[in-house]
Amino acid sequence: MGRKIAVYGKGGIGKSTVSSNLTAALGEMGVRVLQIGCDPKHDSTRSLLGGNVQSTVLDYLRATRPEDRRLGDVVAEGYGGCLCVEAGGPEPGVGCAGRGIITAFGLLEDLGSDAVSADITLYDVLGDVVCGGFAVPMRNGYADTVYIVTSGEFMSIYAANNILRGAANYNTGRIGGIIFNSRGDKGEVDRVERFSEAVGVPIIARFARSNMFMEAERMGMTVVQMAPDSDIAGSFRELARKVTEGKRYAGRHIEEGELERLILGRTAGRVSRAELPAAERAAGRKRTPYASRNVEFGEPLNGCAFSGASSVCTSVEGLTTILHSPKSCAHFTIQLDSNCAKGARLRGYEVARTYEDPDAACTYMDEKAMIFGGAEGLHEVMRKQAAAGKRCFAVITGCPPGIIGDDARAVAGQIENEYPGTKVIVLDEDGNAAGDFMQGVIDAGIGLVRGFGAPGRRMPDSVNLIGAKTMSSSSRAEIKEVELFLARMDIKVGCVLPGMTDIEGLAHAPRACACLRLNTDAFTDKICRFFSDEYGIPTLAAPVRGGVSGACGWISCVGGFFGKERKAAALEEEVRGRFAAAMEGPRSVLEGRTCCAVSVSSDVSWVREAVEAAGMRILRAYVVKCSDYVDDLRSMADEAGFDVVRMSDVPRIMREIDGLMPDVLLSPAAADVDTRIYQSRLPYAPASDPYAGRWLAEDIARGMLAPAEEGWRRDAARRREAGELPRPSYGA
Repeated sequence: MGRKIAVYGKGGIGKSTVSSNLTAALGEMGVRVLQIGCDPKHDSTRSLLGGNVQSTVLDYLRATRPEDRRLGDVVAEGYGGCLCVEAGGPEPGVGCAGRGIITAFGLLEDLGSDAVSADITLYDVLGDVVCGGFAVPMRNGYADTVYIVTSGEFMSIYAANNILRGAANYNTGRIGGIIFNSRGDKGEVDRVERFSEAVGVPIIARFARSNMFMEAERMGMTVVQMAPDSDIAGSFRELARKVTEGKRYAGRHIEEGELERLILGRTAGRVSRAELPAAERAAGRKRTPYASRNVEFGEPLNGCAFSGASSVCTSVEGLTTILHSPKSCAHFTIQLDSNCAKGARLRGYEVARTYEDPDAACTYMDEKAMIFGGAEGLHEVMRKQAAAGKRCFAVITGCPPGIIGDDARAVAGQIENEYPGTKVIVLDEDGNAAGDFMQGVIDAGIGLVRGFGAPGRRMPDSVNLIGAKTMSSSSRAEIKEVELFLARMDIKVGCVLPGMTDIEGLAHAPRACACLRLNTDAFTDKICRFFSDEYGIPTLAAPVRGGVSGACGWISCVGGFFGKERKAAALEEEVRGRFAAAMEGPRSVLEGRTCCAVSVSSDVSWVREAVEAAGMRILRAYVVKCSDYVDDLRSMADEAGFDVVRMSDVPRIMREIDGLMPDVLLSPAAADVDTRIYQSRLPYAPASDPYAGRWLAEDIARGMLAPAEEGWRRDAARRREAGELPRPSYGA
């Protein structure tokens, strides 16, 4: 396809005029040029086409089916036999023009642009936009030479310096020279020459300000065509000759402060961070008072905020979740819901109805939406849902809307105006831009209360349950048990958060008398803090915990807060009695056995409670530090006799356990220990069931009653010899 060159320059500096006149001069020399305009204004080739504006590649892509696309539809022949293409771009203020350049180039290649018979391909590129899309022509495989158009204005030179900085990311030795398009300002010749010397790139052409350019533009021509005998036309022919020679230079960029000194004659003063006032330094940190632990401490992100917010919103009955994202993102996050439902079914737990059939819709953002903006698609999806009678919406943004700047809130406002009674909240997660999975959980829980909550007078004897783990299979069952205990004390539940509730519950949330924590995770702490900050709702001191002592602790705390001490005491007595009776069976099997335990939760008193009630003896016990949990229960691990260790210590711990040879190892995951040690699973999350110790002891007992050696093969062989089983047949 011949040589490929790129002409870069600040917007409005005249690079399209230079490019078109250069193409015309090359054409007169018998050089066939393919000029590709890479500016959303799509006016690069107008003067080569008699003043006509051709349709752009991106408009063609949007309007034409893939099977109907032809290269000839986007290529026009202009002055001197040149070929003209305009990449185009989105409407101002929407979409991503840089992505449009990438897509346009991809379509041209798919349509066979490499087969076009051209001696030189000239890319006319906007140079004060330095994103990756506009840098494509600089990349290896596209332009082999880059020319920079500049005037003597500081911002024009600043853009030229940035172009050199961008070129340095690919190949520093491909700069063809500086083209000086004068504005006629005082001292600009000296400024451009100083810049040229500083960056090591010569000025290969100079054009004085002239009305001839404006006259040619008015006539829909280049100066080369309109006034072939003019000095300007001669200068473009000289530039064309230098371009055909292809001489290149290893340009370098200079730092911003040095550029200001060189061009403006002053030193840019910079204030060090240490000199900033404390308030300004604090404002510079990206901190939210309700940040997840990962975001707060800059830890590696575990999952994306988009998925976290979706897991909460799809758990709320009566809420329609709109996933403003590509379909792959939506499919992935909705798969989390179905996996949760399947896991609950397999374990015999009640399934969250919303997870079996999530009320969710996706905008299916594709290449077009990323270029031209996704607001129209979002509006259409929401309009269809609203027309079907849906009235409560949560819009969650994936990565592309954040990158291209879609205004989802404006669309939400339109829908609320078009469909009276509709309420839409927008969660600007932008994929993982807001943070990790747990940040999305926090944002969704708080956003739902702010959007659908109805502040007012307190509801007597009511609590919000905070910290529901929407992705846990047993979460719904555990919440129901807590609700039953509260009902026995005549305490109502205002709302369960961050999810596992309904629209009515969200409305009640700001009017509850207190918040009761379902666990001690950091995200629970942040949501409780939100209720205290915005609605003055206190958090009860004792969280919901598993085991007898844990359950009696929170029941007593709730009873004391609401003046229900007698009912709370009766419940505590009942819990203790039922647990003692339930442990008689496991104790008959486990009396005298030994065990070791490894937990990732600090709340382990229920584990010791279960082991001791079953008559077992703990040899060693450990809590592995995990960033998911806050530290307010760390002392409980100490009181229960558990050593707190680092994650990196786990291999050493397993070697210790091997040496101790307990009968049982309690662990959240399969451990590499002696196979004679029976392993029973401890939950990752703290149990909230008062009788969790019973289920743990029964599991251990079943393991102890199972045969120590595999016997099914021996039994099968004996039965086969006795004729009780047919012999296997492998065919003739």
